[in-house]
Amino acid sequence: MGTTERTAAARAATECTITPRTDEHLHDLVEVLWRVHAGGYPATWPGDPAAWLSPDGLLHTRVAIVDGRVVGHVGVAVPAPGRMPQVTRLFVDPDARGRGVADALLAEAEAVAPGTHLRLDVTEETPAAWRLYERRGWCLTGRGPADWAKPSGEVPTVRYYAKRVG
Repeated sequence: MGTTERTAAARAATECTITPRTDEHLHDLVEVLWRVHAGGYPATWPGDPAAWLSPDGLLHTRVAIVDGRVVGHVGVAVPAPGRMPQVTRLFVDPDARGRGVADALLAEAEAVAPGTHLRLDVTEETPAAWRLYERRGWCLTGRGPADWAKPSGEVPTVRYYAKRVG
């Protein structure tokens, strides 16, 4: 995705600014993540949510700010040497949804590794998320059981996506 498309995605988000994440954003991001968690993401609340926002191999992070308030986050990580970069920790405050914020964050993530493939995974039970990915040209590459379980012990089905970017 080129600069023009990223700019259009950011403009579509109601007065949304996408900016690099700093340590100063972490407190607000943890609060947003808590509100998002009420809807099931992440399935298990992390013991250290600020650390959870920085998984191994993290290369790139961005936050979305609307009306001076942090409302979303996305990261790109390479979870292990030789693995395809992965979009990770994408979430938007429930109060800011439906305004194009997730679209703008995903556009920024896609711009990180031009000319390569990115991957991501999402649970089957979050159709709003996977519809966004499909609308943005991500290809479903498979489905399977997650490598984690919910607190109830249920192992959700995960949808795997990939996209050539740039």
